[in-house]
Amino acid sequence: MPHLEPAPQQTSVDFSAILWYRRVAQRIGFVFLASILGALLGVGLGLITPPSYRATAILTIGVDYSRSQWLDEDADRLVLGRVQELVLSDDVLEAVLERVDADSGAGQLPAGSLSELRDQLRLLWVDNRWELSSTSRDPVQAAATANAWAEVALEQLRTASAHALRATELQSLFFRVYCRPQSLSGDPDDLLWVCDEGEPRLEPLGIPSNLIAEVELSRGIVPALSFAWEARASPPGEAEGRGRALMILGGMLAGLLIGTIAVATTGDPTR
Repeated sequence: MPHLEPAPQQTSVDFSAILWYRRVAQRIGFVFLASILGALLGVGLGLITPPSYRATAILTIGVDYSRSQWLDEDADRLVLGRVQELVLSDDVLEAVLERVDADSGAGQLPAGSLSELRDQLRLLWVDNRWELSSTSRDPVQAAATANAWAEVALEQLRTASAHALRATELQSLFFRVYCRPQSLSGDPDDLLWVCDEGEPRLEPLGIPSNLIAEVELSRGIVPALSFAWEARASPPGEAEGRGRALMILGGMLAGLLIGTIAVATTGDPTR
């Protein structure tokens, strides 16, 4: 029997990229009009949306190198990472909620969970400059929350640093002999353990458990850390414009997309 070749299947090109392009090109004015209408819709939504205000308190936080050797980049990043964890911890934010609620002169913070408060806050730090920002519909409330956040953060850092210092004191009391590798010839491959002996200043009974407790309370903060105010937050005079700009841009893109789809899926491209 002769071999029968299968009949070639015809493919549909009704919605190919070429036809889409032709339809959009022929009615580009409609697409442009749809994007303008979308942008106008975004403007309308921005006008009826209540304004949002952002206030920022600034702290100076970093390793005090007058009391510490210079750290390499990784060690410095880890030290400041522990600070960031503390500043953003639930303990700090719960204290912020309580403090702002108790401050009658700052207005009442809307009742809500920690997650809602987190949505209002923003932390940005570069080197030793730490910016603690808060957003609110009320500019006075925004400044009060940012300042309360900075105040609580400084208090918690002060407490953690004190526990870290106490941990180092207990550590020096606990060990009777200190040993360290040292190269006597200057060759890093030729190391010897050099040990110094000393009597502890008090009986080490109970020191291990106390040391562990102090380390936990220090929350990873090093005792050589320095922290202080740089600038308190003040109520902003102007609202943020980023939200309205995003509404306008989103409306324009949505109108452009809808107009393009409407044109590409209707009409006769051959006309």
